[in-house]
Amino acid sequence: MSNQAKERIIPRFDDMCALCRQRVADKTGSHMVPNFLTAKTFSFDGKAKRDREIVELYNLNEPETNAVYYGNSVSPDKIASDIGHEFSDEEREANLNLLCYDNIFCHQCEDRFGVVESEYAKYYHGQTKNINPRIAYLFWLSVFWRMSLGYMSLFMGAEDELEIRNILNRNLKTKEDIVSSKESLGNYAYAIFQVDEGIIKGDSGILGNRNMKAPYVILVADMVVVLFKNYSKLHSINHVMGWEIEKGDLNTSDSFGSIFEINRKEFHDFRKQLVEDSYWVFNPQQEKAIREIREEERHSGKALNPREKFEILKSLKDNSQTKLRLRLAYRFKIAYLRMMSANENKIEYNILDDKELMLTQQDIDNYIEDLKNFQDHGENVSVFPFAKEYLHDDNLKGYDEFVNKYRALAKDKIGVDILPLMLKGDDLTPQEVELTKKLDEMLRKSR
Repeated sequence: MSNQAKERIIPRFDDMCALCRQRVADKTGSHMVPNFLTAKTFSFDGKAKRDREIVELYNLNEPETNAVYYGNSVSPDKIASDIGHEFSDEEREANLNLLCYDNIFCHQCEDRFGVVESEYAKYYHGQTKNINPRIAYLFWLSVFWRMSLGYMSLFMGAEDELEIRNILNRNLKTKEDIVSSKESLGNYAYAIFQVDEGIIKGDSGILGNRNMKAPYVILVADMVVVLFKNYSKLHSINHVMGWEIEKGDLNTSDSFGSIFEINRKEFHDFRKQLVEDSYWVFNPQQEKAIREIREEERHSGKALNPREKFEILKSLKDNSQTKLRLRLAYRFKIAYLRMMSANENKIEYNILDDKELMLTQQDIDNYIEDLKNFQDHGENVSVFPFAKEYLHDDNLKGYDEFVNKYRALAKDKIGVDILPLMLKGDDLTPQEVELTKKLDEMLRKSR
């Protein structure tokens, strides 16, 4: 099976389109989060194009299914520097596209999503200064709903998920029909927080809360979006993750344009809180049960009695299981590369003084705890930055061994030290881009 054909599949109770429920779900490669939001978020070189993504998936309750997806255009040396060896044929065959799903929607409904996506993309990229409130509203409802449908961190309450499906199914039509329609679009409202400065890789991702009740919070691209229900009954001031949000500043189906500007630190704080708040919601047994319940609810179109659902989850409660995670891994990788560069140039580097990475002593303590958990479960932690240093284990290989191996290969092939290029990230000159392309080609031929 080709790489392009391997997409995520969600076990379902039927083969009908999740939106219209009338036609067979025959569409492959569907994005739950639109590509214009994910491409740059996960691009290994900052170019918002398909097949350049590096996507990490850490299933909280299924660590054995944790994976990293490398797009077809990600360079072999980049993959090698990440995993400590060249991509094997077996690893390439198992390389699952974590951003795309098969057999969730029919072709016609996929096209209906495209109407609001294309309009919002124009607004997001600054190609137009205004967007119709109904289109913006349906766009964000579709993102929340599809993230919940794809179990992409977000797990909405069944009543809301089913109601939003109905709203989308009734109203996702042509642009003209959406704009001219007077039909009610429900009683939801949303707040947008957007970073007013650049973000670095590792800041963003696709994250959401999992407590199955509004307000729902997601983080995508350079935005945090909060979805409220029962807008007409909201208080004048609403509190979400330490923020006070005035009711009058919320976007609705009738008004759009209120966006809160936040800095990287505030964005990062949102991200950390989303991860921590979501981490202990379900254990593996509860996760399996709630997914089966939710698929039955989607199939029947009716939500299970909340009390029944609570009793099922309560009966499966188990606090004894350890979950594997590696918090802020990308930031620690960048810190390690910067430390290597500083040591070679006899410059002092203190990870806690790096204002760009914003790592704290608590972050380091958490990272050490995570490394120990991985090690206790028999995982090879040598492939993680600082593992040897933080665990004080001389039996481990240093992360610098992996980096230097491919530095030596690059030096031999094209006469260039790739460490400075790795540290530059997206800010490569045209000449440096050509050098990396040349290295990629040589690596392919040398395999």
